[in-house]
Amino acid sequence: MHFVRWMPRGGRAASWLLSVALLVGCGSHPQGNEYVQYQGTALVVEGNAFAREATGDPPGTNLPGRVVVKPDSDNMDDALVLIERYGLPLEGRSGEGWLLLKVPTGFELQWATALASQLGGRSTATTDSATAPMAVVPDVAESKSAPVAGAPAPDDEPSAADVRRLAMEMYERLEDAGGLPITLTATGRSATIHGKVFDARKESCRRLPGAKPGEWECEAELMVGLCSGDCDPSAEEPLPKGERIPIHWDPAQRRFTLDY
Repeated sequence: MHFVRWMPRGGRAASWLLSVALLVGCGSHPQGNEYVQYQGTALVVEGNAFAREATGDPPGTNLPGRVVVKPDSDNMDDALVLIERYGLPLEGRSGEGWLLLKVPTGFELQWATALASQLGGRSTATTDSATAPMAVVPDVAESKSAPVAGAPAPDDEPSAADVRRLAMEMYERLEDAGGLPITLTATGRSATIHGKVFDARKESCRRLPGAKPGEWECEAELMVGLCSGDCDPSAEEPLPKGERIPIHWDPAQRRFTLDY
């Protein structure tokens, strides 16, 4: 999983890891129902609150907008009832009993914690695709959905130029939103992260479990200038940083875009 690490050194960041999940959470306004409410960054399920961890190392996600659940063998039916009650779309399932759910971006970990708590037993819920070795197949209803008008998704993965462009755009969106606020557990002090990508080199791309045509997760090595508070990240010394970038094909734009 991704983390934000706050390590000041002479007023500069020595090392930072920015969470994609937190990036895409900016400006998200999910809707709940009678069982579910979204209060800021906290999730409230049937009266129980599940807060996003306010730490110097807030966890991220390997499946943006997705949670993978494996109910105990004795409560699969209960799990499906809860999923429907909470209004979470079921995107697919595997022969081993893993369920792929769509959740509001920025609430992946809160939902993973809430579902594991509600299901109990030996049920598992995670946002980390690496810990969920599954071959999820789309539900029949979804596989028959009408195709989006426009250019079809190419078979080839995003190019190096695509990955470089989208890595820069991801950090530009962060800056347009005013930076990324964090709270440090040790001191309770708040800070705002600012970042600028000077260069990005594509490492690899892969399809995540349950991915639709044109959906990819790409890894890139970035050179990033980062700082906290009232500062200019473009004035910082660029430092190397690995990043996972969720990408999908936009038929209308006829190009790859960020998956949020």
